[in-house]
Formats: sequence, structure tokens, C-alpha cells
Amino acid sequence: MRNSIFFFLVVLTFLSCNSREAQERDADKRIKHIEKLINENALNAAKIEIDSIHALYPRLVSKRRIAAALQDTILRRESARTLAYCDSILPLKQHEADSIQKNFRLEKNEKYQQFGNYIYKTQQTESNSNRIYLKAYVDENCDFYLISNYCGPKLDQSSVEVSVNDLFAHTDTISSSNAAFHSFNDGGSHWETLTFKNEMEKGVSAFIAQNTTMRIKVTLYGKKSYVYYLSDADKKAITETYHLWVVKKDVAQLQKEIVKASRKILRVKTGR
Repeated sequence: MRNSIFFFLVVLTFLSCNSREAQERDADKRIKHIEKLINENALNAAKIEIDSIHALYPRLVSKRRIAAALQDTILRRESARTLAYCDSILPLKQHEADSIQKNFRLEKNEKYQQFGNYIYKTQQTESNSNRIYLKAYVDENCDFYLISNYCGPKLDQSSVEVSVNDLFAHTDTISSSNAAFHSFNDGGSHWETLTFKNEMEKGVSAFIAQNTTMRIKVTLYGKKSYVYYLSDADKKAITETYHLWVVKKDVAQLQKEIVKASRKILRVKTGR
């Protein structure tokens, strides 16, 4: 009985060793294939192969360490590629933003505002206080604002629609209890402002930018509705402001990607 058990253990040990050797040979082949893929810049395929080594050979610690090192190589290459791309594009985007920004003025109250507002030259506050219009601006934090300014009988406006024939864009609906809505009376006149931040304007500015040569109808919706047509000056101002926002977002995103890629490269170098 003891001899049978001993023989069984010997056979089991032999099979186990043989199986481990086969696994190591297969893992080595996969590692060589990964190195080939990396040299060919087929980095996504290489990452899939690395995942397979961790999944198939959980006990082959030395092979998994090699796979992890190759993963670091891929991360470093991808980050270096991202850095090279962003470094080449960022100056062009920054120049584009600076060129558009020449027609804007920075309005900022240092006492109350953390970020100033870039406002197009024809929509500066002091020259537009007594009219009904749509105003747009971008702040220093790259946030976009579209403001509906209204003066007349109480409307309690809650949304804005711009349209050309059967085509239209409609903002989010905002309650009059929301801080984005503000109304006041002055000298017998009733004033209202409704502010849409970033995506809350739901493509209204892009719609205006795409239809600058058309007659654009503006409909203010609230307890009542009010209709007017956007002036050519306001169409241009909103279009330029929208373009400035898009480019500034591109600049901000490129800067974030540069920081992210630099941190990844540093992490690989330091092992942290």
C-alpha cells in the first residue's frame, strides 16, 4: 500500500513538473510575441497578450514580472507618443485662441470674481443694458455662458429656442426658483436674465454659428412667450464666442493630457 502511494506521488510530481515546464515554454513564446508586437508598435495587441499571460499562468511569477515590465514599456511609449502629439498641436491651438480672443475684452471684478469673463466687443455690458438679446461669454475657467436678457411685461422665462424655418435648437428648461434665473424691477420696467452654463444651452450656440447667414428667430418660453429675431451683430458675437469656447476647451484638454502623460512616464521611471 505504501509503495503504491509513493509511486502515485512520484508520478504526480513528474506530471506537475512536466506541466510547469510546458507552461513556461508557452509563456516564453508569448513574451517573445509581445516583444515583437511592441517593436511593430502594435501596442493594443501587445496589451491583450500581456493580459493573457496573467490569466493563463497565475503561478509563473517570474514570467508575470516580465509581462509587467513590458506593460511599463507600452505605457511609456504611449505616453511619449501622447506628449509628442500634444506638444506639436498645443501651440497651434493656443495661437488660434489668441487670434480669436483679440476681439474680446476681459471683464473681471477682482473683489467678487475668481474668474474673469471674455466678452465680445459688441456685447460689453455697459453698451447693452437696455435691450432684449442673447449674450454669450467664456470665462477664464473655460466655462461657457449663454444669457437671455429680457425687458418687458413679466414673462418668467424658463427656456430659449432658436429656429430657422423647420430647424431649431432648444435649451434646457430652468425653473424661476433656480439661481440661474434673475428678475428685478427698475423705474417701472421689468427685467429678467436666464443663464445657461456649458451644455445646458443644448447646442443653441452651435445652431446660431451654423446659420449666421439666415434670419434666426428667438422664442423665449415662460408663463408667456416672446418672439424676436437675432441681430447680425449678436449672431457674430455668439458665433465668435462659441468658437473661442471650443478652442479653449481644446487647449485645456491638451494641457491635461500633457500633465497626465508626464505623470505616467515619471511613475514608470520611479516605480511609484
